[in-house]
Amino acid sequence: MSRADVVVLGGGLNGLVAAARLAKDGRRVTLVEARDALGGLAAAEEFHPGFRSPGVLHDTEAVSPDLAEALGLLRRGLRFRPARQAAFHGDGAGRVIRLPSEDDASSAPTAPDDRAAWSERAAFLGRVRPFLASILDRAPPPLAPESLAGWMGILGLGVRARRLGEADLLELARVLPMCVADWQNEAFADPLLKAAFAATALEASFLGPWSGGTTALLLLREARAGRGVVGGAPAVVRALAEEVERAGVEVVRGRRVTRVVVERGAARAVELDGADPIDAADVLSTLDPRTTLLDLIDPPEVPPSLADAARVYRMRGTTAKLDLALDGPPPFPGPPGGGPIALYRTGAELDALERAFDAAKYGRCSDPPLLEVHVPTHESPELAPPGRHVASILVHFAPFALDGGWSDGARERLETAVLAELDRHAPGVREQVVGARLRTPADLAEEFGLSGGHLHHGEHAPDQLLSLRPSFRCGEYRTPIAGLWLGGGGTHPGGGLSGRPGLLAARALAGRSGP
Repeated sequence: MSRADVVVLGGGLNGLVAAARLAKDGRRVTLVEARDALGGLAAAEEFHPGFRSPGVLHDTEAVSPDLAEALGLLRRGLRFRPARQAAFHGDGAGRVIRLPSEDDASSAPTAPDDRAAWSERAAFLGRVRPFLASILDRAPPPLAPESLAGWMGILGLGVRARRLGEADLLELARVLPMCVADWQNEAFADPLLKAAFAATALEASFLGPWSGGTTALLLLREARAGRGVVGGAPAVVRALAEEVERAGVEVVRGRRVTRVVVERGAARAVELDGADPIDAADVLSTLDPRTTLLDLIDPPEVPPSLADAARVYRMRGTTAKLDLALDGPPPFPGPPGGGPIALYRTGAELDALERAFDAAKYGRCSDPPLLEVHVPTHESPELAPPGRHVASILVHFAPFALDGGWSDGARERLETAVLAELDRHAPGVREQVVGARLRTPADLAEEFGLSGGHLHHGEHAPDQLLSLRPSFRCGEYRTPIAGLWLGGGGTHPGGGLSGRPGLLAARALAGRSGP
Protein backbone atom coordinates (compact mmCIF):
# COMPACT_ATOMS: atom_id res chain seq x y z
CA MET A 1 0.00 0.00 0.00
CA SER A 2 1.38 3.42 -1.01
CA ARG A 3 1.04 6.46 1.23
CA ALA A 4 0.07 10.09 0.67
CA ASP A 5 -0.74 13.04 2.88
CA VAL A 6 -3.75 13.82 0.68
CA VAL A 7 -5.46 11.79 -2.04
CA VAL A 8 -7.43 13.99 -4.44
CA LEU A 9 -10.23 12.20 -6.27
CA GLY A 10 -10.96 13.48 -9.77
CA GLY A 11 -8.67 15.07 -12.33
CA GLY A 12 -10.97 17.79 -13.60
CA LEU A 13 -10.27 21.48 -13.08
CA ASN A 14 -11.14 21.41 -9.37
CA GLY A 15 -9.03 18.32 -8.74
CA LEU A 16 -6.04 19.77 -10.57
CA VAL A 17 -6.37 23.07 -8.72
CA ALA A 18 -6.68 21.38 -5.31
CA ALA A 19 -3.72 19.08 -5.98
CA ALA A 20 -1.50 21.94 -7.13
CA ARG A 21 -2.48 24.11 -4.15
CA LEU A 22 -1.88 21.37 -1.57
CA ALA A 23 1.44 20.36 -3.13
CA LYS A 24 2.60 23.98 -2.96
CA ASP A 25 1.76 23.84 0.74
CA GLY A 26 4.24 21.01 1.17
CA ARG A 27 1.76 18.12 1.21
CA ARG A 28 2.54 14.82 -0.47
CA VAL A 29 -0.37 14.55 -2.90
CA THR A 30 -1.70 11.76 -5.09
CA LEU A 31 -4.30 12.65 -7.73
CA VAL A 32 -6.55 9.86 -9.03
CA GLU A 33 -8.40 10.21 -12.33
CA ALA A 34 -10.61 7.46 -13.80
CA ARG A 35 -10.06 8.52 -17.40
CA ASP A 36 -6.76 8.39 -19.26
CA ALA A 37 -6.84 12.14 -19.90
CA LEU A 38 -6.83 14.90 -17.30
CA GLY A 39 -9.29 17.78 -17.41
CA GLY A 40 -12.68 16.10 -16.93
CA LEU A 41 -15.39 18.22 -18.53
CA ALA A 42 -12.71 20.65 -19.76
CA ALA A 43 -10.59 18.07 -21.61
CA ALA A 44 -10.11 18.50 -25.35
CA GLU A 45 -10.50 15.34 -27.42
CA GLU A 46 -10.80 14.30 -31.03
CA PHE A 47 -14.40 13.48 -31.98
CA HIS A 48 -13.94 13.24 -35.76
CA PRO A 49 -10.69 12.70 -37.70
CA GLY A 50 -8.77 15.98 -37.50
CA PHE A 51 -11.41 17.76 -35.39
CA ARG A 52 -11.10 18.31 -31.64
CA SER A 53 -13.75 19.42 -29.16
CA PRO A 54 -12.74 22.12 -26.63
CA GLY A 55 -14.36 20.06 -23.84
CA VAL A 56 -17.92 19.43 -22.71
CA LEU A 57 -17.96 22.82 -20.96
CA HIS A 58 -16.39 25.64 -22.94
CA ASP A 59 -16.95 28.84 -20.92
CA THR A 60 -13.76 29.98 -19.12
CA GLU A 61 -14.99 33.42 -18.02
CA ALA A 62 -15.13 32.21 -14.39
CA VAL A 63 -11.39 31.41 -14.33
CA SER A 64 -9.89 34.37 -12.49
CA PRO A 65 -6.44 35.91 -13.02
CA ASP A 66 -5.97 35.81 -9.23
CA LEU A 67 -6.33 32.02 -9.20
CA ALA A 68 -4.01 31.69 -12.19
CA GLU A 69 -1.36 33.85 -10.51
CA ALA A 70 -1.66 32.05 -7.15
CA LEU A 71 -1.07 28.68 -8.82
CA GLY A 72 1.72 29.84 -11.13
CA LEU A 73 -0.28 29.32 -14.31
CA LEU A 74 0.81 32.59 -15.89
CA ARG A 75 4.38 31.35 -16.09
CA ARG A 76 2.99 28.29 -17.86
CA GLY A 77 1.85 30.56 -20.67
CA LEU A 78 -1.79 31.00 -19.65
CA ARG A 79 -3.16 34.23 -21.08
CA PHE A 80 -6.44 36.06 -20.64
CA ARG A 81 -8.39 37.86 -23.34
CA PRO A 82 -8.23 41.66 -23.32
CA ALA A 83 -12.04 41.82 -23.00
CA ARG A 84 -15.02 39.51 -22.56
CA GLN A 85 -15.93 37.47 -25.60
CA ALA A 86 -18.83 38.99 -27.50
CA ALA A 87 -22.03 36.96 -27.07
CA PHE A 88 -24.90 37.08 -29.53
CA HIS A 89 -28.53 36.03 -29.25
CA GLY A 90 -30.88 35.37 -32.14
CA ASP A 91 -34.57 34.70 -32.71
CA GLY A 92 -34.16 32.36 -35.69
CA ALA A 93 -36.00 34.78 -37.96
CA GLY A 94 -32.94 36.78 -39.00
CA ARG A 95 -32.63 39.11 -36.03
CA VAL A 96 -29.44 38.94 -33.96
CA ILE A 97 -28.47 41.18 -31.04
CA ARG A 98 -25.23 41.47 -29.17
CA LEU A 99 -25.62 40.87 -25.45
CA PRO A 100 -24.86 44.19 -23.73
CA SER A 101 -21.63 44.29 -21.75
CA GLU A 102 -20.55 46.84 -19.17
CA ASP A 103 -17.03 47.04 -20.60
CA ASP A 104 -18.17 47.60 -24.20
CA ALA A 105 -20.27 50.69 -24.85
CA SER A 106 -20.76 49.68 -28.50
CA SER A 107 -22.86 46.69 -27.37
CA ALA A 108 -25.56 48.84 -25.73
CA PRO A 109 -29.16 48.28 -26.95
CA THR A 110 -30.25 50.35 -29.93
CA ALA A 111 -33.71 51.35 -28.66
CA PRO A 112 -33.43 54.59 -26.62
CA ASP A 113 -35.56 53.36 -23.71
CA ASP A 114 -33.69 50.07 -23.47
CA ARG A 115 -30.37 51.89 -23.77
CA ALA A 116 -31.23 54.09 -20.80
CA ALA A 117 -32.46 51.08 -18.81
CA TRP A 118 -29.25 49.20 -19.62
CA SER A 119 -27.17 52.15 -18.47
CA GLU A 120 -28.92 52.08 -15.09
CA ARG A 121 -28.68 48.27 -14.86
CA ALA A 122 -24.97 48.30 -15.77
CA ALA A 123 -24.27 50.93 -13.11
CA PHE A 124 -26.05 48.81 -10.50
CA LEU A 125 -24.14 45.68 -11.54
CA GLY A 126 -20.89 47.58 -11.34
CA ARG A 127 -21.63 48.66 -7.77
CA VAL A 128 -22.78 45.26 -6.44
CA ARG A 129 -20.31 43.07 -8.34
CA PRO A 130 -17.40 43.49 -5.88
CA PHE A 131 -19.63 42.42 -2.98
CA LEU A 132 -21.02 39.40 -4.84
CA ALA A 133 -17.57 38.44 -6.10
CA SER A 134 -16.24 38.56 -2.53
CA ILE A 135 -18.84 35.93 -1.58
CA LEU A 136 -17.73 33.65 -4.41
CA ASP A 137 -14.03 34.10 -3.64
CA ARG A 138 -14.30 32.98 0.00
CA ALA A 139 -15.45 29.92 1.86
CA PRO A 140 -19.16 30.33 2.66
CA PRO A 141 -20.03 31.68 6.12
CA PRO A 142 -21.13 28.93 8.53
CA LEU A 143 -24.80 28.73 9.42
CA ALA A 144 -23.97 27.87 13.05
CA PRO A 145 -20.54 29.32 13.90
CA GLU A 146 -18.58 27.28 16.42
CA SER A 147 -15.43 29.37 16.48
CA LEU A 148 -14.25 32.97 16.52
CA ALA A 149 -13.17 32.59 12.89
CA GLY A 150 -16.71 31.57 11.96
CA TRP A 151 -18.21 34.59 13.68
CA MET A 152 -15.60 36.87 12.09
CA GLY A 153 -16.56 35.51 8.67
CA ILE A 154 -20.19 36.44 9.22
CA LEU A 155 -19.19 39.86 10.57
CA GLY A 156 -16.99 40.45 7.54
CA LEU A 157 -19.86 39.61 5.22
CA GLY A 158 -22.08 42.11 7.02
CA VAL A 159 -19.44 44.83 6.80
CA ARG A 160 -18.97 44.26 3.07
CA ALA A 161 -22.74 44.32 2.54
CA ARG A 162 -23.08 47.58 4.48
CA ARG A 163 -20.50 49.23 2.22
CA LEU A 164 -22.95 48.93 -0.65
CA GLY A 165 -24.99 51.75 0.76
CA GLU A 166 -28.61 51.64 1.82
CA ALA A 167 -30.17 52.06 -1.63
CA ASP A 168 -28.15 49.32 -3.35
CA LEU A 169 -28.44 46.97 -0.37
CA LEU A 170 -32.22 47.31 -0.38
CA GLU A 171 -32.37 46.85 -4.15
CA LEU A 172 -30.21 43.75 -3.93
CA ALA A 173 -32.42 42.32 -1.19
CA ARG A 174 -35.47 43.06 -3.36
CA VAL A 175 -34.26 41.47 -6.60
CA LEU A 176 -32.37 38.39 -5.35
CA PRO A 177 -35.55 36.33 -4.67
CA MET A 178 -37.19 37.46 -7.94
CA CYS A 179 -37.67 35.41 -11.05
CA VAL A 180 -35.40 36.64 -13.81
CA ALA A 181 -38.38 37.22 -16.12
CA ASP A 182 -39.87 39.82 -13.77
CA TRP A 183 -36.51 41.57 -13.40
CA GLN A 184 -36.08 41.85 -17.17
CA ASN A 185 -39.70 42.96 -17.68
CA GLU A 186 -39.15 45.78 -15.21
CA ALA A 187 -36.33 47.25 -17.27
CA PHE A 188 -36.57 46.36 -20.95
CA ALA A 189 -39.09 46.39 -23.79
CA ASP A 190 -37.25 44.27 -26.38
CA PRO A 191 -38.41 40.61 -26.02
CA LEU A 192 -35.15 39.30 -27.52
CA LEU A 193 -33.06 41.35 -25.10
CA LYS A 194 -35.06 40.00 -22.15
CA ALA A 195 -34.58 36.43 -23.35
CA ALA A 196 -30.86 37.00 -23.92
CA PHE A 197 -30.29 38.00 -20.30
CA ALA A 198 -32.58 35.33 -18.89
CA ALA A 199 -30.95 32.51 -20.87
CA THR A 200 -27.60 33.10 -19.17
CA ALA A 201 -29.20 32.35 -15.78
CA LEU A 202 -30.68 29.01 -16.85
CA GLU A 203 -27.65 27.05 -18.05
CA ALA A 204 -27.79 23.41 -16.85
CA SER A 205 -30.64 24.33 -14.50
CA PHE A 206 -33.99 22.76 -13.66
CA LEU A 207 -35.60 26.17 -13.63
CA GLY A 208 -37.39 28.44 -16.06
CA PRO A 209 -37.32 32.25 -16.31
CA TRP A 210 -40.49 32.45 -14.18
CA SER A 211 -38.92 30.39 -11.36
CA GLY A 212 -38.23 32.28 -8.14
CA GLY A 213 -34.60 33.02 -7.33
CA THR A 214 -33.34 32.96 -10.91
CA THR A 215 -32.33 36.62 -10.70
CA ALA A 216 -29.83 35.56 -8.01
CA LEU A 217 -28.35 33.05 -10.47
CA LEU A 218 -27.98 35.76 -13.11
CA LEU A 219 -26.30 38.12 -10.65
CA LEU A 220 -23.91 35.46 -9.39
CA ARG A 221 -23.00 34.52 -12.96
CA GLU A 222 -22.28 38.16 -13.77
CA ALA A 223 -20.27 38.54 -10.56
CA ARG A 224 -17.81 35.83 -11.58
CA ALA A 225 -17.67 36.67 -15.29
CA GLY A 226 -14.22 37.76 -16.40
CA ARG A 227 -12.33 37.99 -19.66
CA GLY A 228 -11.93 34.30 -20.36
CA VAL A 229 -8.79 32.39 -21.30
CA VAL A 230 -7.08 32.50 -24.68
CA GLY A 231 -7.31 28.96 -26.04
CA GLY A 232 -10.29 28.10 -23.84
CA ALA A 233 -10.59 25.24 -21.39
CA PRO A 234 -7.84 23.09 -22.99
CA ALA A 235 -5.33 25.87 -22.31
CA VAL A 236 -6.30 25.91 -18.61
CA VAL A 237 -5.96 22.11 -18.40
CA ARG A 238 -2.52 22.18 -20.04
CA ALA A 239 -1.22 24.85 -17.66
CA LEU A 240 -2.61 23.07 -14.59
CA ALA A 241 -1.25 19.69 -15.67
CA GLU A 242 2.21 21.21 -16.09
CA GLU A 243 2.03 22.88 -12.69
CA VAL A 244 0.82 19.69 -11.00
CA GLU A 245 3.75 17.80 -12.48
CA ARG A 246 6.22 20.51 -11.44
CA ALA A 247 4.83 20.48 -7.90
CA GLY A 248 5.57 16.76 -7.58
CA VAL A 249 2.00 15.45 -7.45
CA GLU A 250 1.75 11.73 -8.17
CA VAL A 251 -0.90 11.33 -10.86
CA VAL A 252 -2.73 8.02 -11.25
CA ARG A 253 -4.72 7.87 -14.51
CA GLY A 254 -7.10 5.31 -15.88
CA ARG A 255 -7.98 3.95 -12.44
CA ARG A 256 -11.45 4.24 -10.99
CA VAL A 257 -11.91 4.75 -7.27
CA THR A 258 -14.00 1.88 -5.93
CA ARG A 259 -14.06 2.70 -2.22
CA VAL A 260 -13.03 5.26 0.35
CA VAL A 261 -12.10 3.23 3.41
CA VAL A 262 -13.63 4.68 6.58
CA GLU A 263 -12.73 3.21 9.96
CA ARG A 264 -13.88 4.49 13.35
CA GLY A 265 -15.39 7.59 11.77
CA ALA A 266 -12.31 8.65 9.77
CA ALA A 267 -11.20 8.26 6.14
CA ARG A 268 -8.11 6.06 6.07
CA ALA A 269 -7.44 4.95 2.51
CA VAL A 270 -8.64 4.86 -1.10
CA GLU A 271 -9.14 1.62 -3.00
CA LEU A 272 -8.74 1.59 -6.77
CA ASP A 273 -9.88 -0.69 -9.58
CA GLY A 274 -6.85 -2.71 -10.69
CA ALA A 275 -4.27 -0.98 -8.49
CA ASP A 276 -2.97 -1.09 -4.94
CA PRO A 277 -4.85 0.94 -2.29
CA ILE A 278 -3.48 4.30 -1.22
CA ASP A 279 -3.24 5.07 2.49
CA ALA A 280 -3.98 8.72 3.24
CA ALA A 281 -4.29 11.14 6.12
CA ASP A 282 -6.91 13.11 4.17
CA VAL A 283 -9.10 12.45 1.14
CA LEU A 284 -10.38 15.39 -0.89
CA SER A 285 -13.06 14.38 -3.38
CA THR A 286 -13.89 16.59 -6.34
CA LEU A 287 -16.42 14.02 -7.55
CA ASP A 288 -20.07 14.91 -7.12
CA PRO A 289 -21.38 14.69 -3.52
CA ARG A 290 -23.82 11.86 -4.14
CA THR A 291 -21.15 9.66 -5.74
CA THR A 292 -18.71 10.39 -2.94
CA LEU A 293 -21.04 9.88 0.01
CA LEU A 294 -23.41 7.19 -1.26
CA ASP A 295 -21.38 5.14 -3.74
CA LEU A 296 -17.80 5.15 -2.45
CA ILE A 297 -18.32 4.76 1.31
CA ASP A 298 -19.83 1.76 3.04
CA PRO A 299 -23.36 2.83 4.13
CA PRO A 300 -22.84 2.10 7.87
CA GLU A 301 -19.94 4.56 7.90
CA VAL A 302 -22.00 7.53 6.63
CA PRO A 303 -23.96 9.36 9.33
CA PRO A 304 -27.68 8.92 8.56
CA SER A 305 -28.33 12.67 8.44
CA LEU A 306 -25.51 13.11 5.91
CA ALA A 307 -26.73 10.21 3.79
CA ASP A 308 -30.25 11.69 3.79
CA ALA A 309 -28.88 15.08 2.72
CA ALA A 310 -27.00 13.48 -0.18
CA ARG A 311 -30.11 11.61 -1.33
CA VAL A 312 -32.29 14.73 -1.47
CA TYR A 313 -29.59 16.92 -3.04
CA ARG A 314 -31.02 17.69 -6.49
CA MET A 315 -29.02 16.60 -9.53
CA ARG A 316 -31.49 16.54 -12.43
CA GLY A 317 -29.35 16.92 -15.54
CA THR A 318 -30.94 18.78 -18.45
CA THR A 319 -28.06 19.38 -20.86
CA ALA A 320 -26.77 17.36 -23.82
CA LYS A 321 -23.64 18.09 -25.86
CA LEU A 322 -23.32 18.04 -29.65
CA ASP A 323 -19.93 18.54 -31.30
CA LEU A 324 -19.97 19.31 -35.02
CA ALA A 325 -17.16 19.14 -37.56
CA LEU A 326 -17.89 21.78 -40.22
CA ASP A 327 -16.27 22.56 -43.56
CA GLY A 328 -16.71 26.29 -42.92
CA PRO A 329 -17.82 28.76 -40.25
CA PRO A 330 -21.51 28.58 -39.28
CA PRO A 331 -23.32 31.10 -41.52
CA PHE A 332 -25.03 33.11 -38.80
CA PRO A 333 -26.69 36.35 -39.95
CA GLY A 334 -24.34 39.31 -40.02
CA PRO A 335 -23.88 40.47 -36.40
CA PRO A 336 -24.06 44.09 -35.30
CA GLY A 337 -20.60 45.52 -35.88
CA GLY A 338 -19.56 42.74 -38.27
CA GLY A 339 -16.95 40.05 -37.68
CA PRO A 340 -17.33 36.33 -36.92
CA ILE A 341 -19.70 35.05 -34.23
CA ALA A 342 -17.96 32.76 -31.75
CA LEU A 343 -20.74 32.55 -29.14
CA TYR A 344 -24.43 32.42 -30.04
CA ARG A 345 -27.55 31.52 -28.02
CA THR A 346 -31.12 30.88 -29.09
CA GLY A 347 -34.53 31.64 -27.57
CA ALA A 348 -36.80 34.32 -28.99
CA GLU A 349 -38.63 35.47 -25.85
CA LEU A 350 -39.19 34.67 -22.19
CA ASP A 351 -42.20 32.44 -22.68
CA ALA A 352 -40.27 30.34 -25.21
CA LEU A 353 -37.65 29.69 -22.50
CA GLU A 354 -40.41 28.76 -20.05
CA ARG A 355 -42.03 26.35 -22.50
CA ALA A 356 -38.64 24.69 -22.98
CA PHE A 357 -38.40 24.15 -19.22
CA ASP A 358 -41.99 22.87 -19.13
CA ALA A 359 -41.01 20.06 -21.51
CA ALA A 360 -38.09 18.98 -19.31
CA LYS A 361 -40.33 18.93 -16.23
CA TYR A 362 -42.38 16.19 -17.85
CA GLY A 363 -39.49 14.15 -19.19
CA ARG A 364 -39.50 15.54 -22.73
CA CYS A 365 -36.88 17.40 -24.76
CA SER A 366 -37.76 21.00 -25.50
CA ASP A 367 -39.11 21.66 -28.98
CA PRO A 368 -37.31 23.52 -30.38
CA PRO A 369 -34.17 22.85 -28.34
CA LEU A 370 -32.38 25.77 -26.72
CA LEU A 371 -28.81 26.04 -27.95
CA GLU A 372 -25.57 27.65 -26.80
CA VAL A 373 -23.22 27.48 -29.77
CA HIS A 374 -19.50 28.07 -29.30
CA VAL A 375 -17.19 28.18 -32.33
CA PRO A 376 -13.73 27.84 -30.73
CA THR A 377 -11.90 27.63 -34.05
CA HIS A 378 -12.23 31.38 -34.60
CA GLU A 379 -9.71 31.77 -31.76
CA SER A 380 -8.05 28.31 -31.85
CA PRO A 381 -7.86 27.20 -35.51
CA GLU A 382 -5.63 24.27 -34.50
CA LEU A 383 -8.76 22.40 -33.34
CA ALA A 384 -9.69 21.67 -36.98
CA PRO A 385 -7.98 21.23 -40.36
CA PRO A 386 -7.16 24.48 -42.21
CA GLY A 387 -10.26 26.38 -43.27
CA ARG A 388 -12.60 24.14 -41.29
CA HIS A 389 -14.37 24.71 -37.99
CA VAL A 390 -15.72 23.10 -34.83
CA ALA A 391 -19.07 23.95 -33.26
CA SER A 392 -19.38 23.03 -29.58
CA ILE A 393 -23.10 23.07 -28.73
CA LEU A 394 -24.74 22.79 -25.32
CA VAL A 395 -28.34 21.62 -25.80
CA HIS A 396 -30.49 22.77 -22.89
CA PHE A 397 -33.64 21.16 -21.49
CA ALA A 398 -32.81 17.66 -22.72
CA PRO A 399 -33.61 15.74 -19.51
CA PHE A 400 -31.53 12.91 -18.07
CA ALA A 401 -34.76 11.19 -17.01
CA LEU A 402 -36.25 11.18 -20.53
CA ASP A 403 -39.70 9.64 -20.76
CA GLY A 404 -39.09 6.28 -22.45
CA GLY A 405 -35.33 6.45 -21.95
CA TRP A 406 -32.47 7.42 -24.25
CA SER A 407 -32.97 4.88 -27.01
CA ASP A 408 -31.22 5.10 -30.37
CA GLY A 409 -34.40 6.60 -31.76
CA ALA A 410 -34.52 9.28 -29.05
CA ARG A 411 -30.89 10.20 -29.67
CA GLU A 412 -31.51 10.46 -33.42
CA ARG A 413 -34.57 12.64 -32.88
CA LEU A 414 -32.63 15.02 -30.62
CA GLU A 415 -29.73 15.34 -33.06
CA THR A 416 -32.14 15.98 -35.94
CA ALA A 417 -33.97 18.64 -33.89
CA VAL A 418 -30.72 20.37 -32.93
CA LEU A 419 -29.48 20.49 -36.53
CA ALA A 420 -32.85 21.80 -37.71
CA GLU A 421 -32.85 24.56 -35.10
CA LEU A 422 -29.23 25.43 -35.82
CA ASP A 423 -30.01 25.62 -39.53
CA ARG A 424 -32.89 27.97 -38.77
CA HIS A 425 -30.44 30.35 -37.10
CA ALA A 426 -27.54 29.73 -39.51
CA PRO A 427 -29.18 28.80 -42.83
CA GLY A 428 -27.16 26.26 -44.77
CA VAL A 429 -25.14 24.94 -41.84
CA ARG A 430 -26.52 21.40 -42.21
CA GLU A 431 -24.76 21.13 -45.57
CA GLN A 432 -21.48 22.04 -43.86
CA VAL A 433 -21.55 19.14 -41.38
CA VAL A 434 -18.87 16.52 -42.08
CA GLY A 435 -19.00 14.81 -38.67
CA ALA A 436 -20.96 14.89 -35.43
CA ARG A 437 -20.91 13.46 -31.92
CA LEU A 438 -23.95 13.69 -29.64
CA ARG A 439 -23.75 12.91 -25.93
CA THR A 440 -27.00 12.87 -24.00
CA PRO A 441 -27.11 13.53 -20.24
CA ALA A 442 -27.13 9.74 -19.79
CA ASP A 443 -23.98 9.44 -21.92
CA LEU A 444 -22.27 12.19 -19.93
CA ALA A 445 -23.26 10.51 -16.68
CA GLU A 446 -21.68 7.24 -17.80
CA GLU A 447 -18.54 8.79 -19.27
CA PHE A 448 -17.75 11.27 -16.50
CA GLY A 449 -19.39 9.68 -13.47
CA LEU A 450 -22.00 12.42 -13.09
CA SER A 451 -24.96 11.55 -10.88
CA GLY A 452 -28.11 12.43 -12.78
CA GLY A 453 -25.98 13.61 -15.70
CA HIS A 454 -25.65 17.03 -14.07
CA LEU A 455 -22.76 19.06 -15.48
CA HIS A 456 -22.48 21.26 -12.36
CA HIS A 457 -22.54 18.41 -9.80
CA GLY A 458 -25.91 19.66 -8.59
CA GLU A 459 -28.50 22.25 -9.48
CA HIS A 460 -27.82 25.91 -8.86
CA ALA A 461 -30.86 27.00 -6.88
CA PRO A 462 -31.28 29.30 -3.86
CA ASP A 463 -31.50 26.36 -1.45
CA GLN A 464 -28.36 24.73 -2.93
CA LEU A 465 -25.93 27.64 -2.71
CA LEU A 466 -23.40 28.94 -0.18
CA SER A 467 -23.24 26.82 3.01
CA LEU A 468 -26.20 24.75 1.81
CA ARG A 469 -24.16 23.33 -1.10
CA PRO A 470 -24.39 20.37 -0.90
CA SER A 471 -25.63 20.48 2.72
CA PHE A 472 -25.06 22.57 5.83
CA ARG A 473 -23.46 19.41 7.29
CA CYS A 474 -20.50 19.84 4.94
CA GLY A 475 -20.97 23.33 3.54
CA GLU A 476 -17.45 24.38 4.55
CA TYR A 477 -15.80 21.52 2.59
CA ARG A 478 -15.22 19.39 5.71
CA THR A 479 -17.59 16.46 6.16
CA PRO A 480 -18.65 14.82 9.45
CA ILE A 481 -16.32 11.96 8.47
CA ALA A 482 -12.88 12.96 9.77
CA GLY A 483 -10.34 13.41 7.01
CA LEU A 484 -12.94 13.46 4.22
CA TRP A 485 -13.33 16.72 2.31
CA LEU A 486 -15.48 17.79 -0.65
CA GLY A 487 -14.16 20.22 -3.24
CA GLY A 488 -15.99 19.72 -6.54
CA GLY A 489 -18.72 21.67 -8.29
CA GLY A 490 -21.19 20.37 -5.71
CA THR A 491 -19.64 22.74 -3.18
CA HIS A 492 -19.49 26.53 -2.96
CA PRO A 493 -19.34 28.53 -5.22
CA GLY A 494 -20.78 25.91 -7.58
CA GLY A 495 -20.18 24.19 -10.89
CA GLY A 496 -18.70 25.39 -14.13
CA LEU A 497 -15.08 25.99 -15.10
CA SER A 498 -13.69 28.16 -12.32
CA GLY A 499 -11.48 25.90 -10.19
CA ARG A 500 -12.64 27.93 -7.20
CA PRO A 501 -14.28 25.04 -5.24
CA GLY A 502 -11.06 23.04 -5.45
CA LEU A 503 -8.98 25.99 -4.33
CA LEU A 504 -11.24 26.86 -1.39
CA ALA A 505 -11.43 23.22 -0.29
CA ALA A 506 -7.63 22.95 -0.42
CA ARG A 507 -7.32 26.11 1.67
CA ALA A 508 -9.77 24.73 4.21
CA LEU A 509 -7.89 21.45 4.42
CA ALA A 510 -4.59 23.25 4.82
CA GLY A 511 -6.07 25.50 7.50
CA ARG A 512 -5.16 28.60 5.59
CA SER A 513 -7.13 31.64 4.46
CA GLY A 514 -4.62 33.21 2.08
CA PRO A 515 -3.99 32.45 -1.63
